[in-house]
Amino acid sequence: MSSKLFDELRREVMETQVLVFAGGLARRMGFIDKPKALLEVAGKPLIDWCIEYYADCGFKDFVLLLGKGHEQIEKYVGKGERYGVNIKYSVDPRIKEVGKGKALKHAILKGIVDKKRRALVCFPDDFFLDRSLPLRFLLHHIEGVKSKGIIVSTVFVWGMEYPYGVGEIDGNNLVRRFVEKPVVNYYTSTGLYMFEPQVFDIVLEKIDMKASRRIEFEEEILPLLAQQNKLYALVIPRGTWIPINTLKDLDRANSILANFLSALRDRGST
Repeated sequence: MSSKLFDELRREVMETQVLVFAGGLARRMGFIDKPKALLEVAGKPLIDWCIEYYADCGFKDFVLLLGKGHEQIEKYVGKGERYGVNIKYSVDPRIKEVGKGKALKHAILKGIVDKKRRALVCFPDDFFLDRSLPLRFLLHHIEGVKSKGIIVSTVFVWGMEYPYGVGEIDGNNLVRRFVEKPVVNYYTSTGLYMFEPQVFDIVLEKIDMKASRRIEFEEEILPLLAQQNKLYALVIPRGTWIPINTLKDLDRANSILANFLSALRDRGST
């Protein structure tokens, strides 16, 4: 990369804020005595992995969108000094059934999210083993903005492991074929997004804070933008994304990351 392109990328990185949705209640994990973002993988809390991942790519300005248990996260993370970044907090508006849509609108209305800046949107329970992905994603998004007029990009993987066994059953109830945990061939969103500033105006317009149900921006905003050809995709290999939604996922992530870190150490010593 030429010095000119490097300087341009660094400028784009500095102009991008990182929104971390860390208010998850871990409903599928049973009873836990701490916020999900403070659960540990390979000896380190999820929130540390998340902030350090994007900080290592040069991102400096972070907003953590929190909910129940926010005090524990704020006390642990602080203002960002030990990560070398700036961290602000938005705590959900304490209304019934919030969801990410209402949480985001609340942060915009309070001025905590800068509605004039691009945003990288992420979640601490999603791991990416490709350490350069945030920068490649940013470049891909900017290319889409310039060439196709898109305003949101998302990272997809092709094919996901279905967590159950599936069978083909004939009219006599005989199982003609059985496959345990097959790979289902769909493009699956990893929950990593890039928002242009125009998106925040759409959130302000479309998200109803008085609605009695949870509102997710993935349900309200992204389908609308897809219909308008404003949603762009970057597809990455399935094995580079590790989502953590259950205790079983947590155990799997521990194993994968331990092996990954060991391989990195071995590579560095040779």
